[in-house]
Amino acid sequence: MCILFSYCGDNDTQSDYQLIVAENRDEYYDRSALNMSLWKDSNVVAGRDLGAPDGDGTWLAVSPQRRKLGVLLNVPYNNRADAKSRGRLVTDYVQCDLSIEEYIKTKEDYVKETNQFVLVTYEFGNNTKVNTYTNSTNQLQTWENTCLGFSNSLPDKPLTKAVAGRRALSDICSRLNKVAQKQQLIEELLTLLKSKEPHLPDQELQNRTPMYQQFSSIFVTIPEGRYGTRTHTIVLLTKTGHLDIIEGSIQNPVDLENPNWKRTEFQFDL
Repeated sequence: MCILFSYCGDNDTQSDYQLIVAENRDEYYDRSALNMSLWKDSNVVAGRDLGAPDGDGTWLAVSPQRRKLGVLLNVPYNNRADAKSRGRLVTDYVQCDLSIEEYIKTKEDYVKETNQFVLVTYEFGNNTKVNTYTNSTNQLQTWENTCLGFSNSLPDKPLTKAVAGRRALSDICSRLNKVAQKQQLIEELLTLLKSKEPHLPDQELQNRTPMYQQFSSIFVTIPEGRYGTRTHTIVLLTKTGHLDIIEGSIQNPVDLENPNWKRTEFQFDL
């Protein structure tokens, strides 16, 4: 399970920000991964999921050069053991010069051989373009909402915690919309991503798993399954073109009694 929130400030004249993204990656604690870094062969900023078949995929990637961001959300239905890597879809997208519409056409055959997913994409030129594509329904959608929240369900059937987090993000971004407030903004976004408040009832989640209560919070922790939220990522893009990328990631080996969180930061002027 993962969760993603975003704010697009193109039409908010009071805000200094064009785009704000806050994301949690949930995964097995013992699945091998590398912290976010600058991939020198492609100028992409991303972590690496070493547990993927090719070890070259990720859950979130940013290309400052191409002004693209991609996030992969798992849709946990009918997983196949022989499926191709979904994480490659994120890195391939941000490294190419194609629009999302053109890119999806090139992947028509590939996505039939992966497990189900939602790919959320951002193209941040003069204005921000937000799209979702899911191979569950083969549907590409464009979103014009100021605040959005997506998790491990179809985009138009959000989990209750995604709706609650979206409302919380709207409040945060309405109060902390100046560059001078950046540190407080980051701290409140992290507080949102670390929230263990359950968001129930949620029939969509309850229909999916008997463990729905443990998955009903934004921050997930299931010690007995060695599974939970491993990484927080925050992306801040000002209207003047300054880009901050901040990752907080729990380090392996994961000791839940004394977790070691490492913070990594990148800055770019576009």
